[in-house]
Amino acid sequence: MNEPSLLLLCRFRDLLKASVAVRDLAAGESLHALYVKSLVPHSTYLSNHFLLLYSKCGLLRRAHHLFDEIPHPNVFSHNALLAAHARRPDLAARIFDRIPAPDLVSYNTLLSAFAIGGRSRDALELFSRMRRSGLRDADGFTLSSVVSAGAGAGVDQLHALAVSTGLDAYVSVNNSVISGYGKGGSVRSAEKLFDEMLVRDEVSWNCMIVVCGQHREGAKALSLFQEMVRRDLRVDVYTLASVLTAFTALEDLPGGAQFHARLIKSAVERNCHVGSGLIDLYAKCGRIRDARKVFDEVSEPDLVLWNTIISGYSLNDEFSEEGLNCFMKMRRDGFVPDDCSFVCTISACSNLSSPSQGRQMHALAIKSELPSNRISVNNALVNMYSKCGNVEDAQKLFERMMERNTVSYNSMIAGFAHHGLAVEALGPF
Repeated sequence: MNEPSLLLLCRFRDLLKASVAVRDLAAGESLHALYVKSLVPHSTYLSNHFLLLYSKCGLLRRAHHLFDEIPHPNVFSHNALLAAHARRPDLAARIFDRIPAPDLVSYNTLLSAFAIGGRSRDALELFSRMRRSGLRDADGFTLSSVVSAGAGAGVDQLHALAVSTGLDAYVSVNNSVISGYGKGGSVRSAEKLFDEMLVRDEVSWNCMIVVCGQHREGAKALSLFQEMVRRDLRVDVYTLASVLTAFTALEDLPGGAQFHARLIKSAVERNCHVGSGLIDLYAKCGRIRDARKVFDEVSEPDLVLWNTIISGYSLNDEFSEEGLNCFMKMRRDGFVPDDCSFVCTISACSNLSSPSQGRQMHALAIKSELPSNRISVNNALVNMYSKCGNVEDAQKLFERMMERNTVSYNSMIAGFAHHGLAVEALGPF
């Protein structure tokens, strides 16, 4: 290749890399047009960068088409396509399975996809597969993804692996382990690791506060938050929501209201996560009108926020009717109820002693084909039918339940006992 051609190729490559970096689709498409016309020599290297551009710009169909046209795709080509599907674990897994020799980046990308999708079992199986394949050089990103996807499962073993391989030197790994311990209910283990960390970043503090908030360790969460403020560390909306959970656990309405006043100055209370924490605080402290005021100030409420306000109304018999109204408004606004939505709304029906509305919720729950935690909805229905005097309906539902837990039995026994059916109350045993 002569010198002018080499300069042209270098200039073309630099422009393409710049287009990818800033996701400049228009410039990238212009360069691609020149590339297609063979004004620049074709190479897998350049094709991979066009693949990256289209993937980053969300043009997945075009990215797939380009991938199919690469004569000799390498592992980078496969990884670029894999990364484009990180939020669609099933597709990402199929792409991964077509890689002739996946490298560490390939495994890390799919592990991240499983973590995002909450696919804990798939993540653990892939990690085992990776180690069996002989690719044992896991890095901090690998272990962080596995722990994040694990939902608390096997955190002790993964933590031990991090220590034995020296990966606990990565702050990101320790942060993931803290969160993992929290998900698994091991608050003391999370606290011990946090205290032993020689280096902590803002995420470390945020993770520990979130764990304390999740497990109603109110005083500890507040203490950590105050120390963060003293050190002038940045807090995120999840931290703030966890601090609000701490105030709620302590039933500290004055402290929570004072904290709310601080949030108003930054308008962060209009964030859905923070708003949900405020609504829960006010509702559980008997200030439902203040809870509703917070809800109304959030311009685009999400499903969690709707569930929180419905739950708040269902805590109080006097406002349960408003909880049903919120449920109907939520559906009119296009939200699809989840298991939490149904549990809260069915609870409101119980408070109102309204079996007709309860039956409507029951029918809607059946049609919704809830993918997870149906047992919680069935338990709420058994409790509702019992409270509304329809013990026979409660018993029929109880007997049809494919899965039962302690709450299921307690709800049925309480229903029999409430209506003076002592002999029947012994039946579930």
